[in-house]
Amino acid sequence: MVQVYYVFFQLFVGFILGFGLNKARVLDMRGEKIMTEILLKAVLPFMIISSSQTNFSFEELKGMVAMFAFAAAYYSLALVLSRVSYRQTKTTDDEQRVMTTCTVFQNTGFVGFPLMHALYGDRGLLLAAVFNLAYNCFFYTYGAHIISKKPHFKLSELFSSTVSTASIAAIILFILPWRMPGFVINAVAMIGDMAVPMAMMIMGSQLATVDVRRIFLDWKPYLVSFVRLVLIPAVALLAVWGMGHAISIKPDTMQIMVLMCALPCGSMNVLYAEQYNTAPDLSTRIVTMSTVMMLITLLFWTRIVMYVLGG
Repeated sequence: MVQVYYVFFQLFVGFILGFGLNKARVLDMRGEKIMTEILLKAVLPFMIISSSQTNFSFEELKGMVAMFAFAAAYYSLALVLSRVSYRQTKTTDDEQRVMTTCTVFQNTGFVGFPLMHALYGDRGLLLAAVFNLAYNCFFYTYGAHIISKKPHFKLSELFSSTVSTASIAAIILFILPWRMPGFVINAVAMIGDMAVPMAMMIMGSQLATVDVRRIFLDWKPYLVSFVRLVLIPAVALLAVWGMGHAISIKPDTMQIMVLMCALPCGSMNVLYAEQYNTAPDLSTRIVTMSTVMMLITLLFWTRIVMYVLGG
C-alpha cells in the first residue's frame, strides 16, 4: 500500500512542476499544445508498444478479453443511462450532450496510461490499452455523434488516433511468438518513460490558467464530477466484485477495471465540444473540476480496490 503513496507523490511532483512553469511563464498555451502533440503522437504510442513485450500466456490473454468485454459493457450502459438521465434536468440540449459525454468518457490517455503503468507496470499498461480500444470504439462513433449532432458517424474515425493504432499493434505484438531485441525494447521504453512526467506537467500547466472561482459557481460541473469520480467507480467496484465471484480473474485485472472507470473527464470532450460549438465553455469547466477533484478521489479508489479486490 505504501507504493501507492510513492506513485501519487511522483505524479503530484510532475503536476506541481507544470503549474510552477506556467506561473513562471516558461510553459504557455503554445508550449502545452506542442507537448500534447508529442505526447499523443509519439511518447504514448512508444509507451504502449513497449508494454507488449512481456511474456505471452493464455491467462494474460484471458484477462485482456475480460477487460475489453467489461469496458464495452460499461460504455454501452453508461451512454444510455447518462443520456436518459440528463434529459430530465433543467438544461439545454447542448448542455445535456456535453454532460453525457463528459460523464461517460474519461481521461484514459493523459491519466489512465501513466497511472496504470506506474501502479501495475507493463501488464497494467497493456490492459489499459485494451480498455482504451473500447473507449475509441464508442467515443469516435456514438460519442462524436452526440457532441456533433450529426445523424451519422464515420467508422474511419476509429483509426484517426495514433494511440488507438498503437493499442491495436501492442495487442498483435503481444500475441505473436516474437519479441523485439533487447536494445530495441530499451530504446522504445526510454521514449515511453517520458509519458508520465509530460502528462502531469501539461495538466498542471493547464490548471494554472483556470479561473477557479468561475468553475465552482455552477452546479453542473459538481453533478458530472460526482457521477464521474464517485458514483461510476462505486458501481464498477460492485460489478467487478460480483464478477470475480462468478469467473476466475486476477485481482490486479479487476482493480484496473475499476480504476479505469474512476478517471476524470477526458480532454477529448473539450476538443470536440469546441469543434462543433456544443457548450464548449461548460465542457471546459466540467473537465477542469473533475481533474482537480481527481487528486483526492483517485487516491481513495486506488486504496479501496486494493483492499476490496486483493493485492
